[in-house]
Amino acid sequence: MAITYVQAFPPLWYIVGLDGLAAGGAQLFTYDSLTNLPRDVYQDPAGTQPYPNPLIFDLNGTKGPIYWQVDPADPNGYYIEVYDINGNLLWSEDNFPSASSGGGGSNVITYIPLLNYI
Repeated sequence: MAITYVQAFPPLWYIVGLDGLAAGGAQLFTYDSLTNLPRDVYQDPAGTQPYPNPLIFDLNGTKGPIYWQVDPADPNGYYIEVYDINGNLLWSEDNFPSASSGGGGSNVITYIPLLNYI
């Protein structure tokens, strides 16, 4: 199977600091889950434009979309660490995106009738 690039949830990342406010200037470090070597994430679904590592978030704490490389021959996910602008670890996660994160099922369309008064 071929290497693909997936946009894991959420499409627009929002990082919150330890004070509960937007973590402007936060840093996302991405590593291979098995070897702990730096591993790129991408700006496009074709995997041709890697982000710098660490990925620096905007002053409002947002960045994205982020595309993650998935290689069926190498099932290691990413190990990610997120730091605030002062270098404090906010959180980390291993095996991201999880191989079990995909859901099954059919297409679901929800119709919500709204009246826009604006």
